[in-house]
Amino acid sequence: MPRPKPSEPITFRNIRMSDRQWIIFNQLGGAEWLRTFLEKKAPMPRQYYDNELARINNPADAIFLNRKREIND
Repeated sequence: MPRPKPSEPITFRNIRMSDRQWIIFNQLGGAEWLRTFLEKKAPMPRQYYDNELARINNPADAIFLNRKREIND
């Protein structure tokens, strides 16, 4: 049975865990539990993160993202 299409694009990420931690993670619910937990415990409203993604994905803003902040005396 195919998986349902996610509401947002999903990017592959690697995480480092011991085997014991991996078992605990899977018992808690795995990736679905983590996604739910992150949505519930996010410190900012969802719109903030949508705006951040739009800013990061906008090529016109890309030059400003990698520029180091200048300190003025």
